[in-house]
Amino acid sequence: MNTPLNEVEPVAANVLLEPSPGLMIWTLVTFGIVLWVLSRYALGPIRDQIEKRRTEIAQSIDEAEASRDEALSLLEEYKARLVEARKESEVLREQGRKEGEREGRELVSQAQAQRERMLEDADTQLDAQTRAAASALRSEVVDLAMLAAEKVSQKSLDDEDHRRLIQEAIEQADLSSLKREDS
Repeated sequence: MNTPLNEVEPVAANVLLEPSPGLMIWTLVTFGIVLWVLSRYALGPIRDQIEKRRTEIAQSIDEAEASRDEALSLLEEYKARLVEARKESEVLREQGRKEGEREGRELVSQAQAQRERMLEDADTQLDAQTRAAASALRSEVVDLAMLAAEKVSQKSLDDEDHRRLIQEAIEQADLSSLKREDS
């Protein structure tokens, strides 16, 4: 069993590397059967699952686009409502301002009317007081005139003479200056 290095034993040929037509045919038939079984029982359901998943994804995309379109529509509607609300608030603010100005003018006019009434009342009271003072002054003048007349004539006059003398004294007295001073 010692062989020199120069001598090489023949290597046996590998059976798998040799072409064998019968093996090829059986390999092809087996491959065809496996392919048919796979396509019928494995690839069909896999293809169906892939198609189902593809359909679900397409539906999800369509739903997402519809949701996005609806969200955009709602956003536009919200923006329109916001603009409308701002306009409405501006109108209300303007109405409030105008109402405030109108009420202010009304209050001022009411205050002025009340002031005018108070001034008229004061004038009326002043006129009444002036007339009362003039009447009191006249009665005082009458009494003084009667006293003066009694002293001058040194006798008592009857009522008719007294009245006549008093009336003459009043007509001669200048009472118009009292009315001008009070006014």
